[in-house]
This record gives sequence, structure tokens and C-alpha cells, in this order.
Amino acid sequence: MVGASGVLGRATLPHLAGHDVTGTTRAADKCAGLVALGARAEICDVYQADALARLARTCAPDVVVNFLTDLAGGPGPSNSRIRREGGPIVTAAARASGARRLLVESVAFATSGTPAAAVAALEEDAAASGLEVVIVRFGRFWGPGTWAESAPEPPAIHVAEAGRRAAALILAGRPGVHVVAEPSCERDERAVRSPRSRTGGGVVDGG
Repeated sequence: MVGASGVLGRATLPHLAGHDVTGTTRAADKCAGLVALGARAEICDVYQADALARLARTCAPDVVVNFLTDLAGGPGPSNSRIRREGGPIVTAAARASGARRLLVESVAFATSGTPAAAVAALEEDAAASGLEVVIVRFGRFWGPGTWAESAPEPPAIHVAEAGRRAAALILAGRPGVHVVAEPSCERDERAVRSPRSRTGGGVVDGG
């Protein structure tokens, strides 16, 4: 799980108890927290592509999870960069490791401009990987550790529920695109949807 120390990773790990999970973080002071949540912690910066590929080959995972975000300063260029540049690095590491499955965190809400292009690039790169790909478009997170104490504008999802459902998708989600949001605004996860176009187009039902 790349980006395991973020809010979604922390919410997901408890639901993967009993599975062998390696979680990466860029910060040494976050390793103890990952261990407490049941993961083996590894310090790795996604932009060090060779180091991530070596780690992936050493772990030889069945599933690689991309939960990377860079929101320390709020949504902006750093978060777009990690999607646009970091996403392909994770995908390459997954292929190098012999992983069967790749799950990628995306968003269910509309964006525009550079952020929309970065989200589209992230999804397109994953879809073209040749792996069994699960793209998860999450609503806006709320709850402990997020920026919102109450449900924000839809689509939204409480972070604890997002973690529970992310774990289920990691383990057994069907390949395709899933929307994870609260009932008032969620689409049926059983419907597999097409990736966004690079123009940031909406979700299209795939049957």
C-alpha cells in the first residue's frame, strides 16, 4: 500500500487484519502508527522510482494499492503532481513486482483544469497497465483526520466507511471503476464504469 499513512490508508488497514500488508510512508515518525494498524512499515518516497521498484520486487505483492495524495498545503500543484507523476511510478513498480492487481484512489467529484487533467492521467495510466485494475472514485472525505467534521457537499463519504469499503475492494472488488459515496449520492458499485477521458468527463455506466 503506497501512501499508507494518509487518512484513507489509516482507515483501511484495520480491515485488512490477517493479511500481509506492507505500507509505505515518506515520514519516519509515521512508521509506528502503521505498525500499530497491522502493517509492515517501509520508508519510501514515490519519486524515487528505483527504490520503490526494488521494494515492490522484494515484497512481491499480489495487490498494489495507490493511496498517494499530497494535501499538506491543501489541494494544489503538489497533489496534481503526485497523481500525474507518482501514479505511473506506482504502476511501473506493480508491474515489476509481478503483482496481479492494482487499486487506485481517485475522486468522484468534479474538478477542472490541472487537477482534472491529473486525475484523468492517473486513471488512464492505471487502466493501460495490463494488470487487473480497480479504480475507486471516492466522495469527499469527512470525519476524524479530515478537513470536515460533518458531511460536506455530495458526493461525500465518512472516512471510516471509506476505509471499510476500500478494504473490501482491495480484496475482492471486480475490475473496473467503482464510486464510493454515501447512499444519497452513490452509484451502485456493481456497475463497472469506464475511466474518465482526459477532458475529465463524467462517469458512464458500463452495465
